[in-house]
Amino acid sequence: MKHGLNIGTLEKVNEFPEWRMQDRRAVRSVSALSDYLMPSPEIRRGAEEAQRLFRMKITPYYLSLMDPADPDCPISKMAIPDVRELTIHPGELEDPTGDENTDLNNMPVPRLVHRYPDRVLLLPTSQCGTYCRYCFRKRLAGRADRNASEFELSAALRYIKQHTGIREVILSGGDPLMMSDDALFSLLDRIRKIPHVRLLRIHSRLPVVNPYRISPALAEGLARFRPLWLVLHVNHPREITSVAAGRWRLLTESGIPLLNQSVLLKGVNDQTDTLTALGWRLIETSVQPYYLHHLDLAKGTGHFRVGIREGLRLLRTLQGTLPGYAIPRYVLDVPGGYGKAPLQHPYLKEDKKGALQVETPGGRFMTYTDFEAERP
Repeated sequence: MKHGLNIGTLEKVNEFPEWRMQDRRAVRSVSALSDYLMPSPEIRRGAEEAQRLFRMKITPYYLSLMDPADPDCPISKMAIPDVRELTIHPGELEDPTGDENTDLNNMPVPRLVHRYPDRVLLLPTSQCGTYCRYCFRKRLAGRADRNASEFELSAALRYIKQHTGIREVILSGGDPLMMSDDALFSLLDRIRKIPHVRLLRIHSRLPVVNPYRISPALAEGLARFRPLWLVLHVNHPREITSVAAGRWRLLTESGIPLLNQSVLLKGVNDQTDTLTALGWRLIETSVQPYYLHHLDLAKGTGHFRVGIREGLRLLRTLQGTLPGYAIPRYVLDVPGGYGKAPLQHPYLKEDKKGALQVETPGGRFMTYTDFEAERP
C-alpha cells in the first residue's frame, strides 16, 4: 500500500486518466473503502451512520493521497464520513450563507444569488467531484433536482441582462467543472455576449480532487472567454501534487490566472506550519492565496470548527513568514446572507495619550507619528 491506494489500482487509474473515468470509479460507500483503506470497526460504523445523512464520494486519485497509517490524516478527515457529523450544534444552519434568504431576496430567480451590486453567483449544477465533509452547501450537493434546468438558466441570464450594474458572473455549485466541455463553453458564451459583463469567474474543487479534469482542450476552451479567473479550493499542502500542479499549469499557460480559497479546519490546517507550507506551495505553482474562510455554520461541522480568536492568532503568525502576496485574507461569511466580512489582526492601536502604536512582524510596538499634509 502507498498512501492508501494499491499499486495495481494506481496503474489502472493512470491507464484511464480521463476525469470521467475517475468520477465513475469514485468510492461512494463506506464498505467500498476497504479496497483502499482499513478503517477500524468503530470508525466504519460511525462513517456508515454519517453517510446516511450526507452521502460520500471520493475519487481514486484523491484516495491515493490518504495515509492509511496516519489516524490524523488531513485528507481522510476532509473526505471520509464521521459520526460527529450527526451532532448539530446551536447556531448551525441548513443554509448558513443565506443564499435562499427570502427576507433579503438574495436569490431573485432560481439558481442565481445576487448579494453584491456588481456581481452575481450562478449555480448551474449541484454535482461535485468529492463531497467535502465540511461543505456549506451540503443541502444541495449531488441532488439532481437542484441542477439548473434550461428554463432556469434562461431566466437567470435574462436577469443579468436586465441589471446593467452587474460586472462579474461567478459560476459555483456544486462544481461547474462537472459540466461537460460543450455545456460549460455554451453557458460561458451566452454570458460573454451580455455587454456589461466584464469578468467571468469559476470556483472549483475538481482540479484538486480530480485534476485530470484540466485537459488541454478545457484550458484552450476557457482561454476563449478571457478575462476569466479560476478559483481553486486547496486546504492542505498535501493536495498539491505533481499531477495537480502539472494540470494547473495548463491553465496558467493559457492565460487564466488562478486564485485559491481555503477553509480553516481544525485538525487539517489549523497550524502555522501547515498554513505556511500551503502558502509557499501555492505561489510556487503560480496560484495566489485569496481567502482563508472561517468555517461556515453548516449543520454537522462543529468538529472542524476553529474559534475566530484562534484564527486571528494563526493569521498573525503568518506575517513575516510568508511574502505578502502569499498571505490570504481571513474572512467570515456573515450568517444569514449578509456578505463577507474581513477578519484582521489589529496591527494599529492608540496608547493612553492617543499616539499611534504599530505592531511589527516581530511583535514589537513602535510609535508612529501621523499627520496629514495641508491642502495647497
